[in-house]
Amino acid sequence: MSHRDVRSAERPDPDRSMVDIADYVVDYRIESTEARDTARLVLLDSLACAMLAMKFPECVKHLGPLVPGATLAGGARVPGTGWELDPVQAAYNIGVQVRWLDFNDTWLAAEWGHPSDNLGAILAVADYLSRKAEREGRPPLSVRDVLDFAIKAHEIQGCYALKNSFNRVGLDHVILVRLASTAVATRMLGGSRDDIVNALSHCWIDNGALRTYRHAPNAGPRKSWAAGDACRRAVIHALNALKGCVGYPSALSAKTWGFQDVAFEGRSFEFERRFGSYVMENVLFKISFPAEFHAQTAVECAMQLHAQVAGRLDRIERIEIETQEAG
Repeated sequence: MSHRDVRSAERPDPDRSMVDIADYVVDYRIESTEARDTARLVLLDSLACAMLAMKFPECVKHLGPLVPGATLAGGARVPGTGWELDPVQAAYNIGVQVRWLDFNDTWLAAEWGHPSDNLGAILAVADYLSRKAEREGRPPLSVRDVLDFAIKAHEIQGCYALKNSFNRVGLDHVILVRLASTAVATRMLGGSRDDIVNALSHCWIDNGALRTYRHAPNAGPRKSWAAGDACRRAVIHALNALKGCVGYPSALSAKTWGFQDVAFEGRSFEFERRFGSYVMENVLFKISFPAEFHAQTAVECAMQLHAQVAGRLDRIERIEIETQEAG
């Protein structure tokens, strides 16, 4: 075996972008009052979305244990239900509730998405840890702790979205939910900087969900549980990291086999700003309608015009057809 062959098996330093996330999650202190105030609104808004989703049987059927009977007494609770589950399945449940109606917060950039999707993982892990701590005579996590982890999850997802378009390579934006949730869940569970990097490497090796379910002719309701699925996977990676599962330092940059070559056209990620609290401070709320943010004014217009045109829809359709034929 040549000297080159021996060196090719040496593990490189971890990819810089994974280290940057770990450094941010471990070291950054939230000092922005605006970010915390907004995070409170995000939490309340997301829980309201979750409760409204409980009116829809298609959502409710996703809730509970994956296998009937596989509950965990004293585990993480699912809001609006009596379920007590392991934190992995609870993350899926809460993620489904928050996301089901497309009514939670949003972020528009090169990649769009809904940063509050990460609350599926954050709330599940927080409740699991808090109930465990109380049983052991230790203090539970505070709401402030939850808000700070939400700010960091928003920041990771949102900063990646600013200049990196995953939809252009056919991947769904929930890949960034899995990324952000993996980082913060690992830290919440007591993970070190190295644990976070290891967990993130597994997150990237997962590659990403295809956007098939968001587009005709294959559009379907998976879009409403895809973020919950990303939260579930994130908690799995976090728990595995805490068990000491080995990570893969060049999961992104490895030639041929890394995420960048396999799924991102060989490109490295680009960033507009360093991680801070910018995303939470500027996140967008859907105040009026459960629709894409850029469709809010169009839906508002349609609702106001409906009374005037409801009795003439057949005429409008006829005029449209005639116009198209004439054109």
